[in-house]
Amino acid sequence: MKSKVRKTAENALYAVAVVGLIFAVWSIAAAVVGSEFIMPTVPDTFRALGETLALPSFWRALGATLLRCALSFAVSVALFFALFFLSSAFDAAARIVRPIVSVLRTLPTMAVSLVLAIWTGAKVAPIVLGVLVIMPVLYSSAAARAGTVPKELREIARLCGAGRAQRFFNVTLPYASGGFSESLPSALSFTVKIVIAAEILMQTAGSIGILMYKAQVYYMTATLLALVAAAVIVSVALEYIARAVLVVTLSRFDG
Repeated sequence: MKSKVRKTAENALYAVAVVGLIFAVWSIAAAVVGSEFIMPTVPDTFRALGETLALPSFWRALGATLLRCALSFAVSVALFFALFFLSSAFDAAARIVRPIVSVLRTLPTMAVSLVLAIWTGAKVAPIVLGVLVIMPVLYSSAAARAGTVPKELREIARLCGAGRAQRFFNVTLPYASGGFSESLPSALSFTVKIVIAAEILMQTAGSIGILMYKAQVYYMTATLLALVAAAVIVSVALEYIARAVLVVTLSRFDG
């Protein structure tokens, strides 16, 4: 118990030290540059953050962006799970799914987002882009872990009369789930980054991305940094929440 408390305290101390170092370097850089349009000071940025948080338009934009992130992540997880089950249970499906996933992983993200903007519109395209980026990552991670399942274990399950679904849920999934507590939270925070980046590129109305775009266009650098800080805080918070939930949910697969 004492060692766990000590480790937590040490981690918190390191985090504070890193943040302090960042602020110190930031302050020095702002003093050297001497221009609020290029490098605003730390107080100016925090002042801009406070003003931004006080705007109802910011919260509406944040809600719209988070809704896109949630939809994109949910579809990514559902599609990944369906494809993972099919490719694990049926060899023919695996021969089809794996090349498709490989192609999706090599797609140029920004170029695809421009095409999606034409096909689906600026509000839907970030959601689709998130799925195209996140789903292959989740699938590849799970497939790699599933590849460590001993063939003897699969064969024993088959000889005992277990069907395809039973072998998947009782043999393959427990092996693959060992990485879910890391891959899923990371994928969630990555989804936030992908969606916001797509919103910026597509100038999606009523989003965090368009607020960042406007701040950059009008050289409101302090506001831009404040919006970036808000996005980072939300992304990190979602990742830690998801990680905590998954650690508890997947604990039955330990070992």
